[in-house]
Amino acid sequence: MPGALLAQYYDDPGLGSRPVAAHPQDYKPLGIRAGAFMLHPGVQVGAEYTDNVLFSDGEKSSDTIFHVRPYISAQSTWSQHSLNVSLSADIARHADFSVRDYEDYFFGVSGRVDVKTRSYLTYSVDYLDLHEDLNSRGSEQGIEPTRYNSTGFTLGYDHTFNRLSLGASYGWSQFDYDNVLDANGEIIDNQDRDRDSNTYSLRAGYQFRTDQQVYVSYTGYSRDFDQQFDRNGYERAGDGYSVNGGLRLSITGKLNGNIFASYHNRDFDDPRLPSADGFAGGAGLTWLPTQLTTVYASMASSIEDTTNRDSSGYLQRIYTLRADHELRRHLQLNTFVSYRTYDYQPIENAPETARSQDDSWRAGFGANWFINRHAYLNASYTWESLDSSVANDDYTVNRVWLLLGLEY
Repeated sequence: MPGALLAQYYDDPGLGSRPVAAHPQDYKPLGIRAGAFMLHPGVQVGAEYTDNVLFSDGEKSSDTIFHVRPYISAQSTWSQHSLNVSLSADIARHADFSVRDYEDYFFGVSGRVDVKTRSYLTYSVDYLDLHEDLNSRGSEQGIEPTRYNSTGFTLGYDHTFNRLSLGASYGWSQFDYDNVLDANGEIIDNQDRDRDSNTYSLRAGYQFRTDQQVYVSYTGYSRDFDQQFDRNGYERAGDGYSVNGGLRLSITGKLNGNIFASYHNRDFDDPRLPSADGFAGGAGLTWLPTQLTTVYASMASSIEDTTNRDSSGYLQRIYTLRADHELRRHLQLNTFVSYRTYDYQPIENAPETARSQDDSWRAGFGANWFINRHAYLNASYTWESLDSSVANDDYTVNRVWLLLGLEY
């Protein structure tokens, strides 16, 4: 999946994600067997109340948003190789601000080909038709949601030599944005955001203990825009790379995951745009303190594009912590907190009022009540805030979710 879509929030079950981290064993959907595949069709019907639908720093406007989210997934049951297919949608209708209605769609295929005992090939293909909400500050937003679609694929190969493992992968993605109207009826031309990306990655790991492996990876990419110059006259095409080094571990079934340090760099074809770079950390850890409690911790970072006239790009860092607890066999509780930083790289002679850094917090809690294997109810609350270096661009949002999930 494209990097801009990697961060999904459990509390806000959007496209390709669900509010349930894991069904209890007695309430797990059994699925439908279709030859060598298991099918899991389902639908979520929900209502979302927000006290700041426009993500405004000034006068707030509340709204109720109704969601219908059908989905289906298919997983192969072969003894060798694997193939997974998923299709989902999020259809949202606002009670008051109907101009913000949207329909999002996601289609994905992924799999693995077992070449030899210690060698395998991985692949994935994705198509997404999505929207940007008004809490996106990296680009201009219109009255209606900015629509865009993304197409991409990845292909990778991994081989293990006893304790040493090597891997390589290649990926391609394309983004295509629609134009929108601003508050004055003027067209926001988003064609300068359309782009293709080519990404290649090399990685190596050494397993020095049964449950621990050190690894390093290098990822390089090139980014080409359909238009040579953007709306501000800058040439934003260019190349970039990231270097990671870390540790994968699995300790007595209690702690699993990886933790690493990384460095990112992005250069631009336009000499007026300074390079965007920075150090960051990363992690994806799952801790099981008891048989009834699961704690997830993650850190991620990436350099993202912007159409901001005073910036070449920004380094995004995401920190997330979530806990799930099984209070009863049919009742799960969860809570989470997430922190994001957006460090913008200013151009030379950028005004003091230019956007330099945004900090975003999200926190919330929720509950899942499992009626049977095929139905559950979800209720959750989310608080979100943005602290921006730009005057009058902060916001605070409170949201409440009620959702019914049906799955076979």
